[in-house]
Amino acid sequence: MSDRGTVLPVLALVMVGGALAVALAVEVGRCGSAWREASYAADAGAEAGAATLDPEAVYAGRVRLDPAEAEEAATAAALAVRPRVGRRAAAAATATRVCVTVTQPFPPGLLTPFVHGRPIAVSACASPERG
Repeated sequence: MSDRGTVLPVLALVMVGGALAVALAVEVGRCGSAWREASYAADAGAEAGAATLDPEAVYAGRVRLDPAEAEEAATAAALAVRPRVGRRAAAAATATRVCVTVTQPFPPGLLTPFVHGRPIAVSACASPERG
């Protein structure tokens, strides 16, 4: 029995495996980048909402938020920073804290036949502080 020609199928399998490993590494990097973008947007929205103070409380010497304005400012800031198609932002505020949840789609690139796109959801909260 001859072993001639056995290297070619093994080499083909190794090359396919290597290409899949590279594609997986690229997808993990893209997912991390998309998560970092969503996290940055949520942080920016929470900080913008925490900067919306209630004027009457400030004049009285207390640091309090205006919840309605904080939610509006937080949502607008989260959507404005590095805008992406399909990004959604939701904010919830009390007199002492504002939280923002940013959801954006993550479409797969190189591994589309194997992986289905999943949304990335990130939350951030902030409170007004005296400085």
